[in-house]
Amino acid sequence: MSQHSGWQVYKRLLGYTSRYKAIFFVGLLCTAIAAIIEVYLIAKFETLIDDLLGDPDKVDVLKLVPFFIVAVLLIRGLATFLSTYCMEWIGRRIVHELRLDLFKKYLLFPISYFEKNNSGDLISRITFNTEMVSNATTQAITTLARSLAGIIAAFYYMFSESILLSLTFLLAAPVIAVVVNVTAKRFRKISTSMQDSMGSVTDATQEMVEGIKVVKTFGGEDYEDQKFEQASNTNRQQFMKMATVKAFSSPFIQLLAGIGMAAVFWVAISEFQKGVLSSGSFVTFFMQIMYLLKPLKDLSNVNSVLQRGIAGAASIFAEVDKPVEENRGQGKLDAAKGRIEFQNVSFAYEQDKTIINNVSLTIEPGETVALVGPSGSGKSTLANLLLRFYPLESGKILLDDCPIDELELNSFREHFAYVSQQIVIFNDTLKANIAYGAKRDASDAAINAAVEHAHLTDVVASLEQGLESQTGTHGAKLSGGQRQRLAIARALLKDAPVLILDEATSALDNESERKIQSALDHLMANRTTLVIAHRLSTIENADKIVVLKDGVIVEQGDHQSLLAKQGEYFKLHQSQFQD
Repeated sequence: MSQHSGWQVYKRLLGYTSRYKAIFFVGLLCTAIAAIIEVYLIAKFETLIDDLLGDPDKVDVLKLVPFFIVAVLLIRGLATFLSTYCMEWIGRRIVHELRLDLFKKYLLFPISYFEKNNSGDLISRITFNTEMVSNATTQAITTLARSLAGIIAAFYYMFSESILLSLTFLLAAPVIAVVVNVTAKRFRKISTSMQDSMGSVTDATQEMVEGIKVVKTFGGEDYEDQKFEQASNTNRQQFMKMATVKAFSSPFIQLLAGIGMAAVFWVAISEFQKGVLSSGSFVTFFMQIMYLLKPLKDLSNVNSVLQRGIAGAASIFAEVDKPVEENRGQGKLDAAKGRIEFQNVSFAYEQDKTIINNVSLTIEPGETVALVGPSGSGKSTLANLLLRFYPLESGKILLDDCPIDELELNSFREHFAYVSQQIVIFNDTLKANIAYGAKRDASDAAINAAVEHAHLTDVVASLEQGLESQTGTHGAKLSGGQRQRLAIARALLKDAPVLILDEATSALDNESERKIQSALDHLMANRTTLVIAHRLSTIENADKIVVLKDGVIVEQGDHQSLLAKQGEYFKLHQSQFQD
């Protein structure tokens, strides 16, 4: 990233502060006041030495100096408090808004985005990277304002006292500027690597937590420990690189300032001997130089914070600027009948790896159609294309004779309910999981009906808080069959005209499966149903069975007619039911 692009990123980041101009102005003003007061107190030593200490008649005035110092420091303390509070308030608001912007973008990204990015990186951007931005917009700006205000005030005093001495001290400035520029580029490069490594740490932790049963069952503790150790060590190394550059740049800049101070001292002795400088001016001038060492050090340290914030903001803005899921359609269907038609549909996740090849299929309203075939034949892909999770490469899919890409996306998906074998349960109550999304305001009667039809009544009754009971992370407090029935209850409540079932009874035992089958029959009645079947016993009563192989429809018909053909369906059936 170039210096120019770094500035553009930071300029965009600072644009968030424009929403809080008044608070930002108060914070900067108070920061500057606190710094100027420090310089002012030092400058007053000249008056104390030259005018007060050498004059016995001004003893009464000297007695007032302690009160003056306390009063000035009280003002400085109040200014520092207001500055810190205002800047922190703005910083946390910016982080909050960035997180909202990024999270909203995540919700709008296509499914392919989440398949190409590991979850650890996505989580790290919204947690770790935004914190780096917080430091850049609060700590960095506060330090910059305080340091620059102090430096400007100090130099104003120094130039008013002696232009020669001030210019002598400034001889080190060009070298300091070069050091700051070089370290800035290094800081930003390391910061980007730090954020990437933090994503690996997050991903390794998340995989272990979510897969702990598999880890323990297969004895993967050592492997996971080594994987995490490697990710954590890489992150540690990146932080150490940052610390090394930071540890070098700060004392080096102070050394350059010290050399400048030594040169000033050499010239100042001559000026003092000539009587150009008074005792008070001589002492105060060097006190100002000593004061300058701290803001110069702070400026060199804030550089690392600033560059880390720029790197974090760059990664966030890169995601925010990515295109969202296509939603060009404007049409709406008030009440879909459920007629679905695939017309010469082809699709490939990757180039030269065709998954669906010129598939044509018609599903009439209220018809139950089962998709069967070996793994990788394209069954789930057809369902994903129907739900517009992926854009079509060629061909058309129609709902009620209307091309689905001409329909507004959210209203289009209102006509679908989906039950997958990979059940998603949110860390919330049973009620919130059933009445999810657009149905969150559903009546208690409707929710209870869905619970009853999904055979969850006994589960709800066994819990102390009933429907208000927490499910735990990923539904950890529920069994696999209970999670599956909860997902079916969610689909029952939505009551959509088109239903997609991806082996919806796979997690149920035989008794539960018999119970739930009646609920599914009730759910499927008078609505179009697309069943992705792995166990052929569950789809024998389907109106139509479509057999896919290598992305092509090779057979279709009902259960008996396909068995009679003794083709691909017959082979699949034999492989599942042979003795």
